[in-house]
Amino acid sequence: MPVRLSEIVRTMMLVHIAAVLAGCGSFVPPKVGDLTFERNAVTKEKSNVTLTVAVLTARESREFFGVPLESKGIQPVWLKVENRNEYVVYIVPRSTDPNYYSAYEAAYVNHHLFSRQSNEAMDDFFQRSRIRLQVPAHHTNSGFLFTNLSVGTKFVNIEMVHDQGAIRDGFFFQLPNGAFDYEESRLDPSPVPVRPLTLKALHDIIESLPCCTTDATGSKNGDPVNFVLIGSDDDILGALTRQGWDPTHAFGAATAWSTFRAYISADNYRYAPISPLYFFGRRQDIAMQKARSTISQRNHLRLWKAPYSYEGKSVWVGQISRDIGVHFAVDAPFFVTHAIEPDLDEARSYLVQDLLASDYLHGFGWLKGVGRAPQDHPRVNLTGDPYFTDGLRALMVISSKPASEDEIELLDWDSASE
Repeated sequence: MPVRLSEIVRTMMLVHIAAVLAGCGSFVPPKVGDLTFERNAVTKEKSNVTLTVAVLTARESREFFGVPLESKGIQPVWLKVENRNEYVVYIVPRSTDPNYYSAYEAAYVNHHLFSRQSNEAMDDFFQRSRIRLQVPAHHTNSGFLFTNLSVGTKFVNIEMVHDQGAIRDGFFFQLPNGAFDYEESRLDPSPVPVRPLTLKALHDIIESLPCCTTDATGSKNGDPVNFVLIGSDDDILGALTRQGWDPTHAFGAATAWSTFRAYISADNYRYAPISPLYFFGRRQDIAMQKARSTISQRNHLRLWKAPYSYEGKSVWVGQISRDIGVHFAVDAPFFVTHAIEPDLDEARSYLVQDLLASDYLHGFGWLKGVGRAPQDHPRVNLTGDPYFTDGLRALMVISSKPASEDEIELLDWDSASE
């Protein structure tokens, strides 16, 4: 049977396409020279083990691995472990990311069609780049864990086990891969004097703070300030990030469009902007949220850095409430705004539970200051949503090291003295 010209042409085209794909998809292992990501690495020492961690940016990842891992939702974390003990320690990658990628998996999603040798070279390079999980006595291992992509912030939890027990520590990173509202708060260069407080002074000042946030003019009260966090900035943000709290995008044209699309489609927007509220005469320094599958529902909080310190640590005051839906509002963007759950104490209780579960809660106490609002006589926030509360503020001290439940200090205000 004679071969049709069209079949010959089709065969030639397929061969040509295969050749093009093979050429375009070739992988050449990068020449690893200056490891630029090491400059931003953070080092900690614990139990005769030195841990060094760095989170690669999209550019650093592309330069090192030669493929766009970030576009696949993969974020390499570089880890260096120096074990000065007499025993072997074993790194537990699941504690860093329960859904981490294996080296072969991270390579495979970047494979190219018709490029067997190239793909094998990629597999080999990724395998050689991974960190070996067994670190012998008096030995140093370094390499990569392949984690899921985080935007804005990332908490890297490192856990190692050995015959004597376990070693655990955490590392917090702010990442340059998004336009977040906390970046805007850094633009004000004016220093704020910080006043160190005793325990009694801390108690008295927190209880004397205004009950609530306000609008920009300070003339109308908004949601109440119902919690306080004490700790280093990285420890506080790290504990929240570890528990799944995401930073929020700054308001802008792109984020406004993303918000609008999420409202129309009832879709999720994990980093949706949060409207500004005011305390200490300024809008929140940081806002964070836990979003559900629809933009209409989320748990969210705002934080303001106070001009005080306690035992050398920063004092942050905050407001938390749970968004349970949306409703019409004439003065709101797109004429809709979130409706909050009226039981504000539930959201506050959730935050206490969340930070307790983080294992970094070191101290806890209750203070007055919000003012009681009973369910049958609720107050309203700036958008007219009613809320009720017992009027208390939860104060939580966040440690830089994990603390067990029996190590949590219950702050004794009655015995506090100047």
